[in-house]
Amino acid sequence: MNSRRLLLVSLAAFVLAQQLLAAETTFESMLTPLTDLQRLATLPDPGETCKQFSSYDPSSKYDAAKDEHIDWGANGDCGHFLREEPAGMVLADMQGPGCVVRIWSANPAGTLKLFFDGEAEPRFAVDFQKLIAGEVDPFAAPVVGMQSRGANCFIPFPYAKSCKVVVENPGSLYYHVNYRSFAAGAQVRTFAWLLGDGERRALAQATEKLAQCGPLPQVERAAAKRIGVDVEIQPGEVVSVARITGQRAIVGMSFSRLQCDSVAEERKVMRTLTLKAYWDDEKEPSIRTPLGDFFGTAPGYNVYQSLPLGMTEDGEMYSRWYMPFQKSAALLLSNAGDKPVRIKGELYHDAQSLPADKLAYFHAKWRREFPNPVFDWPLLECTGRGRYAGVSLTVWNPNRGWWGEGDEKVYVDGEKFPSTFGTGSEDYFGYAWCCPDLFVHPLHNQPLCEGPGNGNYTSVNRWHVTDDLPFQQSYRMTIENYAKDKDYACTTYWYAAHPQTDFFTSWTADALQLHERWAPHQIEGAIEGEGMKVLKAQTTGELSPQDLGGFQGSEWSNDQHLWFRPKAAGEWFELAVPANEAGKRRLIGYFTKARDYGIAQLSWNGTKVGEPLDAFNSPDVVATGAVDLGVIDVKQGENALRIEVTGKNGKSVGFMFGVDCVVFKPE
Repeated sequence: MNSRRLLLVSLAAFVLAQQLLAAETTFESMLTPLTDLQRLATLPDPGETCKQFSSYDPSSKYDAAKDEHIDWGANGDCGHFLREEPAGMVLADMQGPGCVVRIWSANPAGTLKLFFDGEAEPRFAVDFQKLIAGEVDPFAAPVVGMQSRGANCFIPFPYAKSCKVVVENPGSLYYHVNYRSFAAGAQVRTFAWLLGDGERRALAQATEKLAQCGPLPQVERAAAKRIGVDVEIQPGEVVSVARITGQRAIVGMSFSRLQCDSVAEERKVMRTLTLKAYWDDEKEPSIRTPLGDFFGTAPGYNVYQSLPLGMTEDGEMYSRWYMPFQKSAALLLSNAGDKPVRIKGELYHDAQSLPADKLAYFHAKWRREFPNPVFDWPLLECTGRGRYAGVSLTVWNPNRGWWGEGDEKVYVDGEKFPSTFGTGSEDYFGYAWCCPDLFVHPLHNQPLCEGPGNGNYTSVNRWHVTDDLPFQQSYRMTIENYAKDKDYACTTYWYAAHPQTDFFTSWTADALQLHERWAPHQIEGAIEGEGMKVLKAQTTGELSPQDLGGFQGSEWSNDQHLWFRPKAAGEWFELAVPANEAGKRRLIGYFTKARDYGIAQLSWNGTKVGEPLDAFNSPDVVATGAVDLGVIDVKQGENALRIEVTGKNGKSVGFMFGVDCVVFKPE
């Protein structure tokens, strides 16, 4: 072989080696998808998938012979594992090449262990709770953390051959493990622990970039072309916001907060303004949503900042979704309201960074159903090739109880059994235990929960930036809905190449109507049980407030009661009942009855009042209504009301008791 040929061969080998090295998936490279919104617009490779292991109730099955689902509403969604091994309970077992991209739990416990590539010992073994708390260096929020009682971990764990996720001493764990699988032959460098200096620097940069998410940065605005928006839209009018020609991509969009006289008017206007976008030669819009809903929360202006969308405290509604097109883009706003609306904003567009044949089109569409009777309510049904990128869900709840409890189910490319099967509505959105506390995170949020409890409007969202779900032919996603009286509305975001179809349709003006806020039922003069101070107790059980808004057919004052859960007869507790003045009063009590409630004797300042109250009722949980406990002597200041469980009805299966409220009546 002559020297020139040898040089060419060596050069070719070097180039090939560099290409393979560049294509290798590593811990550092898997940090990029945490914040890379442009990647979502790339078409998925054949064999690329994203699936989920979870603790869903395995009673739910698919009968292929009958082509039907069995026990599809089973709801025992905790403590289910693949198997038990000496190292602990196996949550997930994946064959590579791939990468774990998200771990969630409602009750993290024990030692989390990750085994890679068939190794006998775990490479990564840490206290699960300490990891989530940010106490395992160098992992910190928002890559790990608790959001409204939900534990979330977005650390990427790449693997070349296999990965097994195990928890030692997990208890009755609720969990999700989301993982991406790459095409066969993909080069992956398996996760190694402890992290090297370069990996730590890359993690710090990704963590900082996530934590600082917000509107399009000034440096990116300066590099793009700007289109200003300042229009007044008359009722019934459609106006052009922007028309762009060429092979470009919208990289940022924002509108100023609308100037309205009240919160109610602002909510109405943000719902009755509709945003539409057409890419290239489309006959139907790829974006069709109410303006407010497009920005990830509704109704109205709810402050939060996430990676792709947000509403800032300074009054800016922003989008950073990457929206490529090949020939043209047309963005329109229409006004279905009854007043003119002036709106100001700006769009930024730039040259595409990838070849046209590698890119898909951005879609965002809205739908609403009220009342919603559908058990598996669809968030998206579409055909084509692309990626699911997330959803914003708005629920109106006519009571303060929990609106959800529904598992998400994802069917990719015609699957009969979902490759993602969740454990609950709030679990999908990254929180837990029906928690009404607001939270903000780059990848999932609860910007609104009006209350009381989980009543009135709740707005939640989740963005699948690192854990997008690729599809080659079709995608269907649903979320369970156990109730029949809720109002569901969603804006779903996805990318798909032409041709594609979806199930979204246009809507009538009636679909844009909003509910007025309701207040909980109040009994006049009520001294609420859940608000009374506990003076003392003798019990092995628990005593705490409980929301009762989800129980139909009865009304409790403030939709709550004080819930006593003793283990046996003879247990008691004593409450402080305040009074502004002394004197004789008739004491009226309001309580709860259920199939696992006991018999209780009440005492007032040490003297028995009324007859023993049998609180058994089956099958429903009901309010007792007014119970006359007789005439009492009331002291100014604190009075002691004691409730002692003395036994139970022979049909009852427990000793529990509930105090709704008491009322003083003149005597």
